[in-house]
Amino acid sequence: MNRLILAGLLIVVLATGAAAGQWSLRPQVIDNGGAALLVWEGPQPVSGVAHFAEQVFPLAPRSFGAVALLAADLDLPAGTYPVDLSLKMPDGKIRTHLLHLEVRHLDRAVQRLTLPPSQVTPHEPEVLERIERERQRFNQVFAHTSLPVLWQEFVRPVDDPTGSPFGVRRILNDQPRAPHSGVDFRSPRGTSVRAAARGRVVMADDFFFTGKTVVLDHGGGLYSLYAHLEQISCAEGDLLEAGSLLGRVGSTGRSTGPHLHWGVRLQNQRIDPLVLLELLPGRQSDYP
Repeated sequence: MNRLILAGLLIVVLATGAAAGQWSLRPQVIDNGGAALLVWEGPQPVSGVAHFAEQVFPLAPRSFGAVALLAADLDLPAGTYPVDLSLKMPDGKIRTHLLHLEVRHLDRAVQRLTLPPSQVTPHEPEVLERIERERQRFNQVFAHTSLPVLWQEFVRPVDDPTGSPFGVRRILNDQPRAPHSGVDFRSPRGTSVRAAARGRVVMADDFFFTGKTVVLDHGGGLYSLYAHLEQISCAEGDLLEAGSLLGRVGSTGRSTGPHLHWGVRLQNQRIDPLVLLELLPGRQSDYP
């Protein structure tokens, strides 16, 4: 009888533990301009959010529970930040939890470039108006958070080596400019450019600074940008799978030669795209 009682109690304890679930951050320390993978292992929630560094990151349901990406913007000061978590379960109950994510400051390289003055500091009113319209258009896109989350894996958009790294502090014609918000690949003209993850085309147009550009919405506030293309091979509204052709490398816009500029925004936070290749290197439907 005692053995049966103990066995019953053990089953109850195990069942309770499984129902409670557990949280994890991978990694627990990141650089500014980096990202972390938040994983909930437990009953699949109806919805969930994570509050981090004054931003809200939605959780995506998975077979093992739920997952989210957290972003530390390039200019986020170093420190240990709380991650406030909330899950709405199928029974209507709200589960909350608190984690902490440490952000380190990473010193970035400085790069000096020389470009035609008209491309660095244009003065024509019509050009300035165009630049402002395009800036507002990008801001409106990056400020929107769509659901559901579409991403699963991340792949390199091209196989070529990288050139200018993410976050490098640029000086154009001896004038300081904003840090490099993406990664440049030394790709020959005409190289096929692939979608880095499953996403919908929300921009496919020609812009003053970035030239022929494609922007994919991966859901949950995550966007990837592919700039200076010679050719665009998709249209706004298209749903592309990871690895699908979206265009070809060129040198349009403000560019010194053929290359691919690849950028990523998560809740409008600038992060290093290469970090996502490390966090989600392949099909993740069965992790952890």
